[in-house]
Amino acid sequence: MTPRNGGNIRLGWLICGSLTMGTGIWAMHLIGMLAYYLPVAIAYDLPIMIVSWLAAVIASGTAFYSLHRGFARRFSLLIPGIIMGSGIGSMLYIGMAAMRVPAEMHHNCWIVALSFLVAVISKSIRKSDVRLDEIHFKGHGRMRVGSTPVRLGG
Repeated sequence: MTPRNGGNIRLGWLICGSLTMGTGIWAMHLIGMLAYYLPVAIAYDLPIMIVSWLAAVIASGTAFYSLHRGFARRFSLLIPGIIMGSGIGSMLYIGMAAMRVPAEMHHNCWIVALSFLVAVISKSIRKSDVRLDEIHFKGHGRMRVGSTPVRLGG
């Protein structure tokens, strides 16, 4: 590897790594969303799902780049963890916003904020604590879905 093409090789690895990790994280959460059962039909808005995927890919790329630049040595994975946690939280709630159901969905703002914070904290420490992940999933479990009145005849 010469200095002339070394930057291109590093950029290629960064892009491939970002796509791989971001797509893996996104796919794992999408499978969880597809497994979510409601007594009504669930559809997903494709453009919003693509934005959700982009959030995961961009977060992965930014975290990889910050690790490459040496932030891990200076801040003990704090900055890459904050980037990844924020990206995963964004991806998750953007993906949930893509859900199209014939019902009204309501979220408890405090639980959502707490689950977002847990995502950031769990990605900022070296090992993930199961209890932190439980709170993250409780953010989804606190979503309330109620029926929407249907107007008949126009």
